[in-house]
Amino acid sequence: MNRTQTGSALRTTLITIAATTAVLAFLITRLPQGFSDDLSKIGRGSNIAVLVHNKSTVRSQNLMSLLNQVRPDYAGKVEWLVADIDTESGKAFVREQQVKDSILVFFGPDGTRRGVLEGAVDENGLRMALDDAFSLKP
Repeated sequence: MNRTQTGSALRTTLITIAATTAVLAFLITRLPQGFSDDLSKIGRGSNIAVLVHNKSTVRSQNLMSLLNQVRPDYAGKVEWLVADIDTESGKAFVREQQVKDSILVFFGPDGTRRGVLEGAVDENGLRMALDDAFSLKP
């Protein structure tokens, strides 16, 4: 007596697809959030940290990676923006603020510039700068 199970291959395929989809969905939710480039948000009631970004420098890429490490801990306290120096709005920001690339510029809720963080920094230095600029308790 030779019995074959019908539907076994279909069931295995569906389970594999469902498992793969679930894993991909989980991984996508774990990716860092993107940075908004809407600089008009400055002065509209939120603490703002603007990354003056130059995608062709390692220093700027490293700073962006460092920001992605600390961003979850500042959710609801700091809004993160980017001023890409290769865009017109980014160039205008650099001119208006008289800053260089690969730095952070901090603004209070009323748009007052609270400071600039430039140079090599580690995670602890970044956290201290954020806490100082926005009067946050660690």
